[in-house]
Amino acid sequence: MAYTYCLFLRFKLLYMKKIIGIILIAAAISCNNQSKTEPAAADKKMDNMPSKTDTTNKFAGLTFDSPKDLSCGMPVTAGVEDTAHYKGKVYGFCSAECKADFMKDPEAHLAAK
Repeated sequence: MAYTYCLFLRFKLLYMKKIIGIILIAAAISCNNQSKTEPAAADKKMDNMPSKTDTTNKFAGLTFDSPKDLSCGMPVTAGVEDTAHYKGKVYGFCSAECKADFMKDPEAHLAAK
């Protein structure tokens, strides 16, 4: 009886080692395949996102009340990154910094216009 029980335990241990081995191999293969497909998925996500170097003008249809950026003097035809509405008029700016400068004292910038 003890001998058969010992054989049973050996068989059970051997069977469990095989199952654990199969699980580890499957996990390794799964991780290996995932790392190969992950960059492609990341590239697809990046294709849908707008880039900082995107040359399309998001303010193309707008008419600005000043032909130039009132902070730095750059023509708005060169590119507009931000806008401000002040006293019912729309002003274009080449950067957020120029807009912030204008918003500190709009009347001074308009007087210098």
